Amino acid sequence: MFTNLMIGKILDGRYEIISKLGEGGFGTTYLAIDRKLPDKDQCVVKHLSPIATDSNTLFHARRLFETEAKVLNRLGSHDRVPRLLAHFEEDQEFYLVQEFIAGYDLSREINSDKQWSQEKVIALLQDILEVLEFVHQHHVIHRDIKPSNLMRRQQDGKIVLIDFGAVKQISAQAVNAQGQMTATVVIGTPGYIPSEQSQGQPRLCSDIYAVGIIGITALTSLNPIQLPKDHLTGEIIWRDQAHISQELAEIIDKMVKYDFRQRYQSATEVLQALRHLTLTNRPAKSILWKAIIGLGMATTATFIAFLFIFIPRNNSLEIYNNTIYGISIKYPPNWEKTVTPDRITGNLVKFISPKEGNADTYLENLYLIVQDFPETHKELEQFTKSYLDEVKQSDPNIKIIEEGQTQLANKPAYQVIYTFKQDGMNIKRLQVWMVKKNKAYVVTYTAEIGKYSGYFQTAQTMINSFEIN
Repeated sequence: MFTNLMIGKILDGRYEIISKLGEGGFGTTYLAIDRKLPDKDQCVVKHLSPIATDSNTLFHARRLFETEAKVLNRLGSHDRVPRLLAHFEEDQEFYLVQEFIAGYDLSREINSDKQWSQEKVIALLQDILEVLEFVHQHHVIHRDIKPSNLMRRQQDGKIVLIDFGAVKQISAQAVNAQGQMTATVVIGTPGYIPSEQSQGQPRLCSDIYAVGIIGITALTSLNPIQLPKDHLTGEIIWRDQAHISQELAEIIDKMVKYDFRQRYQSATEVLQALRHLTLTNRPAKSILWKAIIGLGMATTATFIAFLFIFIPRNNSLEIYNNTIYGISIKYPPNWEKTVTPDRITGNLVKFISPKEGNADTYLENLYLIVQDFPETHKELEQFTKSYLDEVKQSDPNIKIIEEGQTQLANKPAYQVIYTFKQDGMNIKRLQVWMVKKNKAYVVTYTAEIGKYSGYFQTAQTMINSFEIN
C-alpha cells in the first residue's frame, strides 16, 4: 500500500516518483524524474526505512546513512558505479538518489537455459573485476554481488556495479539494551555469500567469492544453491559440469575457496591471473617462440619488427564506413579488408587476419551482412527463429554450443556460437544479429577451433565497435 502511495509523490521538492523498480527486505527502489532539471532527467531513488524509530536507532541510522553516502559519493567517480546525486531524510525515512543506468541486469543473460563458453566467461569476469578493483582500493566491500546487481549498460555493453550492500545496513540495524548497533539480518544473497560473510564478518575476498560463483553459474547453468559441496572440505564441486581449461578451473576454484585465507585477496590478483591465462593461451605464442629461436635474438630491431607484424595493435584501429547503410566498424590495420557488396547474400565487407606462416591454412575472419526484409515489419524474435533454422539446415553436423540475448550497437540482439567441419578442419563461429527499420544486421566471426580463443578478444572489440547511424 505504501508503495502505491509513493507513485506521483515529490521528494525533497524535486524528485517525482513515477514507478517502482524493485523491493526487498531492506527497502524499495523507484524510478523518478528530477523536476528541477530542464530535461527532467530520470534517476533512481532508494527508500531506506529503519527497522525501529526510537531515538537511539534513528541517531545511529543517521550517522550510518551519512557515512555510506560519503562512500557512494567517492565510488561514483568511477565510470561504472552509479553517481550519487543526492541524499536526504524526510519523515524519519532515508533516501538516496543515484544516476539511472539504461540497460538490463545480468539475470537476463545468466540463467539455466544455456552454458557460457570459456572465452565469454573470462571476458565477463574481467569486466566485473575491473570495477571491483576500484571499489576495493577504497576499502569498500560490496557484499551483494550477484547477476541482478550487475547492469549491462545499453550505451556500451559494459558492466556497472549497483546496489551496494553496505547501504542496506541502514534498514537492517537495531540498537540493543546497551545502546550498541546490531545487525538484524545478514547482508547478502544465499548462494553468493561465503561462510565468513554469513557469520557477519565479510572481507574483500568475500566479493571475490561471489564473482567466482557467477563464473561457475555461467559455465554450468546451475543455480548457486544447487551447487554440490564436499561434506568434508566445504569446497564446491562443479568442474564435471563445465567444459573449460584446467587453468581457468584452477583460477575459479581459488576464487571460491571455503577458507577465505586460501582465496585471492584482491580483485587485482584475479585480474593478473586471468590476463596471464589469456596471454599464455594465444596461438601466437608458439609462433613467437619459434621466431625467437630461429632468429637467435639476432637483433632487437628484428624482434620488434616481428612483433609488429603478428600482434594486432588495438590502440590504432582503422574504421570502415558504409554511408549507404549508415554503419561503421573498427578493425586492426594488419587485417585485410575485402569489400564485396552483394545484394543477394547481403554481404558487405570481410576482414581477414594476417597469415602467420605457410602452415597457417585457415585465416580467422569477421564479416558484415545486411539483409532487407520484403515484409513491412519483422521483429528480432521472428528473424532469430528463421535465421537459426537456416544455420541448422546449412550443415547436419553443426553443433550449437551457446545462444542467447545480447546487445549489438547498443540495441537488443541475439548471439549464437556453433561448431562445424569445413574442408576437414574443425571450425568455430560466433554470430550476432539485430533488427532495425526493416533490416537485419549480422556480424560473424569464424576461426579454426584451436585458434578461436586467441583472436576472440580482437573479434569482440570489432563487434563492440559496430555502430548504426
